[in-house]
Amino acid sequence: MTPLNPLLYPAIFFRKSTRSYGDSAVPEGKLDALKTFIPGAVPLLPGKKAAFDIHPHKGAAMKIAAYAENDAASFINMAFMLQQMDLFLQANGVGALWSAMTRAAEKQRQGLAFGICLIFGMAKESPVRSDISQFNRKQPADIANEPGNPAIAAVRLAPSARNRQPWYLMCGKNTIGFYCKKGGFLDNTLLKGLNWFDMGIAICHAVLALQKEGLTPNASVKTDAPDKEGFTYCVSVQY
Repeated sequence: MTPLNPLLYPAIFFRKSTRSYGDSAVPEGKLDALKTFIPGAVPLLPGKKAAFDIHPHKGAAMKIAAYAENDAASFINMAFMLQQMDLFLQANGVGALWSAMTRAAEKQRQGLAFGICLIFGMAKESPVRSDISQFNRKQPADIANEPGNPAIAAVRLAPSARNRQPWYLMCGKNTIGFYCKKGGFLDNTLLKGLNWFDMGIAICHAVLALQKEGLTPNASVKTDAPDKEGFTYCVSVQY
């Protein structure tokens, strides 16, 4: 896997979802930097396709519409890439929000299905958290069999739909298997796509954390991954 931009890593620990935007447009320099950054976003699974478009949203806010093939691995890959854009915006003082309710102008692009939008703009208030204690997240032991793994601190701060935090990390020798909690009827039907986006976000945080340790992560979907009761296997990251 091509290394992710290391400047994204610190943003994990102060990012927050911005829901209120001011009247000022994103400065041209910041918008140009984002447009340059997007084509270089690193895929998790290079065999999967994704596409991204920037459009106006409401007021001075804008949005990135994300597209992928209509399967779980593709949506995980797409979200892995879109989270890099989220962290890039946060690192540059621009507020951002994953929005499942926001629609794109086109249902398809380049033959790919619309997935989700990332809204961004200049926040009315601070676009970042002042302290890590402001995160409401599960404890490391609740999301991994090895809470001391260097990826865990970053993964547990990942945003998720309804703050569900559906991930579980099965850590082994130089590998992590990522599993998604099955949940109830709503999670497994109407919100199933959101589960895959959540997993892509969490894996992005994990890869950045492993890189921070000087490791070289690579991802694959294993056909012989062990089962975990109540969870669905998604992706493995070797390092």
